[in-house]
Amino acid sequence: MNLQKLKSLFLKTLIGCLIAAAVLAVISVIIGHFNDLFFKSLFTILLIALHSLLSFSFIVNNEREETFDSLEFFTNVTFFIIVLSFITSILGVWKLFPGALVARLYALYFVLLFATLHGEVLAKTRGKQNNIDTIVYANYIFMAIVVLMLIPVIFLSDNSTLPSLYYRSLAAAGIVDATLTLIAVILHKLYIQKHPTLTDNLYNVQQLPGAYGQNTQGPQLAAAPPKKGMNIFVKILIGYVVLQLIGALFVVVMGALVFRR
Repeated sequence: MNLQKLKSLFLKTLIGCLIAAAVLAVISVIIGHFNDLFFKSLFTILLIALHSLLSFSFIVNNEREETFDSLEFFTNVTFFIIVLSFITSILGVWKLFPGALVARLYALYFVLLFATLHGEVLAKTRGKQNNIDTIVYANYIFMAIVVLMLIPVIFLSDNSTLPSLYYRSLAAAGIVDATLTLIAVILHKLYIQKHPTLTDNLYNVQQLPGAYGQNTQGPQLAAAPPKKGMNIFVKILIGYVVLQLIGALFVVVMGALVFRR
């Protein structure tokens, strides 16, 4: 993937969208008529610009975070979902998809995006200890259960048709899913601390200037350990998992209180 060419393409697309929107606005002002077609066309141009800007920002951030190498599958899925998002939004603007369906599709994209990130981050913790591998495999099972159980909740027009047991089971699966993820990440971190020579795939490693024999002007700097920072997407995932755990616990507690009444 040539990142420079992609960034150039997205920037040119943004410029083209601005020119097209300006031309459309000027024509509408001259003829003095703003109809539904004008607004749909303008929204289409804005959506093209928005998704181009989103793609450009994602590329710039990933280039800085080196996510293309550490989270390759998640990166590819993200670009695919951006394309799906563009198609879905265009079909929604032109009323080919009803608004309710567009909202449900975006909810599904969100679930799939985080499930992909979740799965790939878990895969980075494997291959070090048998107990971590066992937790990760169990986590995959509960993660799949949560995703599959969320699909009916997203697409059913009347969620009240699902029994309360279904939602309690979903909350319970979410608690187990989030707990296993946090345990796997913590055990992985403890293992890396005990084996500092190993590469931590959950972190981005940046070489310090002059360290480890790099050529620098002036006196050679003393060797220093690489500077590490957790990948921004891993941080987002951990935050999401914590919120999932809190939300699932809240649902279980509220369900228990209602059931007691």
